[in-house]
Amino acid sequence: MFERFTQDARAIVQDGIVVARELGSPTVEAEHLLLAGTRTSKVIDLDEETLRDALRQETERSLAAVGVAAETPAFSPYVGDPKLATSAKVALEHALKEAVGRRDRHIGAAHLAAAILRPAHGTVPRALRIAGLERPDPYANP
Repeated sequence: MFERFTQDARAIVQDGIVVARELGSPTVEAEHLLLAGTRTSKVIDLDEETLRDALRQETERSLAAVGVAAETPAFSPYVGDPKLATSAKVALEHALKEAVGRRDRHIGAAHLAAAILRPAHGTVPRALRIAGLERPDPYANP
């Protein structure tokens, strides 16, 4: 599937792996792809620090809901190669469906952004709500 990805879309996935590794995660989640998109793509026009803080708050809230200490522990960088988690796989699958639905031959950063931002439930939309951010329209930017 990655052969259909544009250079920008590949950069988001590759940087998502870097973000996951930096955050000590053995898996690449949709939120890692979103953070990567704020770094590498003009399509996802969100402030990375605001988003990081919102994701940290979301993690703390989720952990507190199941009785785990309210403060997120500091992580050491993950030394292995993080694997794609379900949320990232679903985002990649939906990016493909987005491209097919628009009759595009390639999967670009806008398709990937739309797929990451599409879900109404989960970590990404909860973090966006915490940050008071609207889901940007990935097709609005050139």
